[in-house]
Amino acid sequence: MSLDITPVITDNRLMIKSYGEGTFTVNDHKVTGAVLLYDGKVEPWQISDVSEITLDSLAPLFNTEEDYDILLIGIGALSQMPPKTLKEAVKEKGLILEWMNSGAAARTFNVLQTEDRRVIAALIAVD
Repeated sequence: MSLDITPVITDNRLMIKSYGEGTFTVNDHKVTGAVLLYDGKVEPWQISDVSEITLDSLAPLFNTEEDYDILLIGIGALSQMPPKTLKEAVKEKGLILEWMNSGAAARTFNVLQTEDRRVIAALIAVD
């Protein structure tokens, strides 16, 4: 006998149901390309490469209706260290920066959502 360990989410929290082939499915909303997840919104993010991530490109996440503690950034298929200046700037905004490949970021986002953590995300799509 197997056990279903899928968390039961009864509110309108964002949950990433799938990613890959250049898309994300968040709740029942499929988005092609990179996405921003905040304030219950799923919005396209005009980024296709980690080198394009700047404080300005993340601006919508700093002007939110809710207060957040964690900014999760999925940088595509590969991992690398975040630019020190970006990490410091995000910290000055009062957020903890979590920087990882997009698959890990999608899974981490869901875990943090089920734990009722105050998290926002910016994720680059992967094939």
